[in-house]
Amino acid sequence: MLAHILGIGEDEAAARLEQSFCITAGAGEAVLFADELVAQLERTVTHTPQPDRCDLEIAIHAEPRQDAGKRLYVTIEADRVSVSRQPPHTDAKAPANLHGIQRMIAACYAASVALSTLIEGIEQASAADPFVIRFDALGATADVLATPVRLHDTVLAGAGAVGNGFLRAARHLAISGELTIADPKVVGAGNPNRCLYFKIGDADAKAETLAARAQPDFPGLTLRPHIGTFQEVVEKQGCVRRVIVGTDSRTARRSIQSSLPLEVFDASTTGISEVIVHSHRQPNLNACLSCIYPHIPDELARARDIAAGLGLELNDVVSNERIDARIARILVTKHTGLDEAALIGKAFDSLFKELCSEQALLLPTGEQVLAPFAFVSNLAGALLALELARFESGKRFQDERNYLFLSPWAPPHGRARRIRPRLPGCEFCGRPTAYEALTAVWPELRRPQ
Repeated sequence: MLAHILGIGEDEAAARLEQSFCITAGAGEAVLFADELVAQLERTVTHTPQPDRCDLEIAIHAEPRQDAGKRLYVTIEADRVSVSRQPPHTDAKAPANLHGIQRMIAACYAASVALSTLIEGIEQASAADPFVIRFDALGATADVLATPVRLHDTVLAGAGAVGNGFLRAARHLAISGELTIADPKVVGAGNPNRCLYFKIGDADAKAETLAARAQPDFPGLTLRPHIGTFQEVVEKQGCVRRVIVGTDSRTARRSIQSSLPLEVFDASTTGISEVIVHSHRQPNLNACLSCIYPHIPDELARARDIAAGLGLELNDVVSNERIDARIARILVTKHTGLDEAALIGKAFDSLFKELCSEQALLLPTGEQVLAPFAFVSNLAGALLALELARFESGKRFQDERNYLFLSPWAPPHGRARRIRPRLPGCEFCGRPTAYEALTAVWPELRRPQ
């Protein structure tokens, strides 16, 4: 990923990532913030808790104490967190106490500043100094985040990086009830670098692993794993009132919309450069999930990358959701160290990411394929949990701003949220029969005026 961003060779990119950071933190909130920042950053560069020397020292309401090549200073206030390459001009006050979701959002942004400070030339990096994360720009205010959240008839679709990030953030809400986690895949070697509930060596179903690891964080919420897709949950129970979407496929998102949920919360990332959050409740006069993720001419790009990386024909990937015996035989002839029997039934995307993380996969150009940075996916997950709180508090419907689009490399601003209208010709809400289908499933709906 870094080689792709900087336009350099992979050996040089690997050398640039062989850097270390340490954190010097004061007391109280500074310690909690430091723990969150370490979690977001240590899967990309090396954390050295007690170094003789480090490449970057991050001082959080404390005087620097280490021999470091570079330094950042973090200041925590009630309504914002600031990250600067310059020391504070005045004596820093004691850090304000943050809500856990505020802390996670700010730590993800601070991780992007830290990485761009360590590795010069990242194009997406902001020139802002100080880099200020204002919570009101995102609607992440204390009153919204204090709203109790009661879940019922709710499914988290996708137990990957965004799903992990969502639950790591949602644990800070006053949340109760029951949540089904649906994902058909198993944990691969490529997952722990971004999925903070997963560990190296995990190989069980993603849904079961995430539910088991996250459950201790939710004393009032029961997490129920479902090894299968969201559509299979719908087939089993008839309908789902609320879906929280963390899948990584445009096609899957449109399929979820066609399954007629009453409420939709969605977050996604575009590589490492963009985070998108969308929500709606029926009856809905603005964009649906299919409007946000319409079919695009190069929608097969992901399938092409997978096919090229694995050495398969495009039709093998498009026509089969999982690896069958014939394709397993082909794969073991092209990639050393694979277990033919273990491949059968595995999703193409899972194997692709696994080989990416092991640096064992090349595109036809010879370019290494790597997974995105952890803090980008976790920022998307945290903003998804925030959207759930905005829904429950009523803030989401005061201005109807249903769409959030931002960069993890630039400070968030108030214009990041806006109203996204319907897409003309949308394959779901553009059909006259769509609303009739919704009212058949949800009789309490009335036609919007």
